[in-house]
Order: sequence, then C-alpha cells, then structure tokens
Amino acid sequence: MTVLIKNTQGLLKLDQRRLRSIAEELLAYSGLQGRDLSILLTDNRGIARLNKKCFGRDEATNVISFSYLDGFPNELLGDIIISAEQAKIEADKAAIPFHERLCGLIIHGLVHIMGYDHEKGGRETRRMKYKERKLLDYVAQLDAYREIAP
Repeated sequence: MTVLIKNTQGLLKLDQRRLRSIAEELLAYSGLQGRDLSILLTDNRGIARLNKKCFGRDEATNVISFSYLDGFPNELLGDIIISAEQAKIEADKAAIPFHERLCGLIIHGLVHIMGYDHEKGGRETRRMKYKERKLLDYVAQLDAYREIAP
C-alpha cells in the first residue's frame, strides 16, 4: 500500500509525512490496505481548473475524488484532489483547526471513492456522514493526527 502525495500549492505549510501516515492508517482501517491512493494538494485556482475540465463547473471546490475501486487488487484505489486554500477558508469560517478540516476532506474523498454519494440525498447522505464520522473518530486517536495539530 502506497499513498502518494503531491503538493502543488505554496500558500500553506503542510506536513506531508504525517498526512501520508494518516491516509495509510485510514486505508488499513477501511480494509483497503492492498490498494494505493494518490492525493494532490492544490489551491483554489488549480481545483477550479480541474472542476471545469471534468465536471463543467466553473468554480473552486474543496475536494474532488476519482474512484478506481473496480480495478484489480494492488492497483490504484483512487485520486483525491484537495484545495488546501479552500480547506483553510472553511476551517476559519467554522472556527476549527485547519488540520481537522484537511483530514476531514481526505476522509470525505476516500468515502466517495468507497462508493458513498451524499448527492443522492436521504438515506445515502446519512450513511455517508456516519462513515465519515466513524473514520474521523478513528483518525483523532492516531499519533500522527495529534502530532500534526499546532
């Protein structure tokens, strides 16, 4: 299992080693330890470009994910693209630590990759929120998560 992280944004300092450790723990906890995951950390401009190209939406968003769950074992599970800039804006607005919002977006992207979709509404939204809460509770107990906190 490999988690590849690429950081193309220069606005915020990020501890990629600890983020990788958290993502690896999430994969193992979710029973996906035989799969690889890529995470791209970008800014609002970068994610807006991708959002327009892939979905026709001319705006920045916080996270985009692509699932390859149907692939063969030991292959790439999916891609998660996160705007660290948007995560910081949302963390400030919600008065929560940036690392909490960033980890929440990694979890949100992973849960989408696992096949959950809040855009279906109703029961599916509740199932997805429950899964996210369960994963965030797990992550909050990890040394890497506590170490990433300011």
